[in-house]
Amino acid sequence: MEATGQEVVTAVPDSDATPTGEVDRAGVHVARQPILDRDACVVGYELLFRAPQAEGAQISDDLHATSAVIVDGLLDVGLFDLVGDSPAYVNVSREFLLDVRPLALPADRIVLELLDDQPVDDELIEVLRELHGQGFALALDHFRFTPHSELLLEHVQVVKVDVLEHTGSSLADVVARLREQRTALTLVAERVETREEFERCCELGFDAFQGFFFARPAHVGRKRMPSEGFGALRTMVELNATEDFDELGRIITRDAGLSMRLLRYANSAFVALPRRVGSIHESLSWLGASSVRRFALMVALSGARDVPSELLVTALVRARMCQLLCGDCASADSDSSFTVGLFSVADALANAPMQAVVEELPFREDVAAALLSGEGRLGELLHGVIAYQCGDFATAAALLRSRQSNIEQVYREAVKWADLSFAGLV
Repeated sequence: MEATGQEVVTAVPDSDATPTGEVDRAGVHVARQPILDRDACVVGYELLFRAPQAEGAQISDDLHATSAVIVDGLLDVGLFDLVGDSPAYVNVSREFLLDVRPLALPADRIVLELLDDQPVDDELIEVLRELHGQGFALALDHFRFTPHSELLLEHVQVVKVDVLEHTGSSLADVVARLREQRTALTLVAERVETREEFERCCELGFDAFQGFFFARPAHVGRKRMPSEGFGALRTMVELNATEDFDELGRIITRDAGLSMRLLRYANSAFVALPRRVGSIHESLSWLGASSVRRFALMVALSGARDVPSELLVTALVRARMCQLLCGDCASADSDSSFTVGLFSVADALANAPMQAVVEELPFREDVAAALLSGEGRLGELLHGVIAYQCGDFATAAALLRSRQSNIEQVYREAVKWADLSFAGLV
């Protein structure tokens, strides 16, 4: 069910498209994809973006216009909310680098990714020297050894290699040749989609990794869920299954850590209750069962062992997007949508196939169908949210078309909320 890969698909043309050559900044779709180091810690985010394509415009024109919008509006439209303190990787073309100068961007926050198959000449080389002198980091995207690409190697600091374009020993050969020519290069493996690929790329000597390997189990052939992945998920499923006020309180109070964090949350300035609460029952009374359940689910999720922090953030983004796209965040429908977003990473948490996780734990029927095959209202919602998160904006638009929301605004709000929530959980 889950969308994979990194390719950005051109969005469906809008009936109110702006004239050819102009781009509606409010309509630009932006998503982020994490770049992780060997310890699965975030070292940057690539911004995947696409503007609504004007009637009659070519994709190359759209790419150039979108780049202009991103650079021109990077600060005033709040795109740095997407990356926090991490560097932002932005795709640029040769024409863009030559035409848009000087770049009114903070050089220490931006990595300019030169797209593959760009004509290389003295003019481009001079611009790259100029940008590097201004403090910009430069990267080559989808690197292949060609006469032109080799001319650029001495002018960049980062090289990204698509692992799906190489089979057998060819990937090892590419890494060896790059290390031989430039030992100081940062090598990024792109489109790493499984834990096994991640481990192989580590062995080959890559420094960083891009793809959704961290959101998938390592051993897809496993038929049973291992016991070490069971605790957090069991608590999450129990929290989700009960509608009884007292039972919810009992589930929370049997976990001392969860109880303490809930009380700390209830008494925080963020919640701003009119008086201090001293028990789980009081917290439930003041905050309501739905709010307490959502917070407890997040705490249980954050308690899972040996999982990358970005996996937890990914789950929070999905949960919040699903919730916001429901419209009424206080409704039971919103509660179910939030929960299915969190459970969408259950297979990675348990390090087992989703089928085994669903068979092992008592999920509700609609949640199980959404997680396994994307069926039903929840499944369509989750599939659309995951598609947007992966940069597949056309699929997201098709699946979420009936929901009267600005998906770009929802995504940015969800990312900001998830980053703040995660910081409060750890």
